[in-house]
Amino acid sequence: MKCFRHPDDAIRELSSRGVLLVAATEIGRVTIVQNDLVRVIADLFDDNVTQIRYNAYNCLINLAEFTYGIKAVIDKDILPTLVNKLVEEDEESILILILRLLNITLEGELATGLVLNTHVLQRLNDHLGSVNAHIRYLAAESLGSISFDEIGKMATLEAESITPLCKMLTD
Repeated sequence: MKCFRHPDDAIRELSSRGVLLVAATEIGRVTIVQNDLVRVIADLFDDNVTQIRYNAYNCLINLAEFTYGIKAVIDKDILPTLVNKLVEEDEESILILILRLLNITLEGELATGLVLNTHVLQRLNDHLGSVNAHIRYLAAESLGSISFDEIGKMATLEAESITPLCKMLTD
């Protein structure tokens, strides 16, 4: 993991690719969680190299495909980072990965309460107006997951998410 901080872009990219391969296996995912590497991987979200960010998000998406992975992402306080990245990320391909990871974590009951303590609703509302149909779809899906329970429904109504969602019906 020291290679994640190496000044050479190629070395950081190879390291991120290696951890992505590790996260593609069951034993690798367990090792990542047991060795408390989720936050270390999430720190790559700030790398200036797009491929490194791409690998880091895909790594956590692989991890979050399993309940223990979702729990690890939530426990390591990655949700606020994802919400901030909804605004900070310029690359559409990476933004799609952020939304996918957010969607996966929101499918369980653990994340909704935590994510409502962020600016997630406003940021998702903003993405409902994206020119990219996939981004609009993923933002709407996240809003649907958030509004599954009573607290989420009320928050979604207060954030005025219904009107932009209704406009999407013509998509």
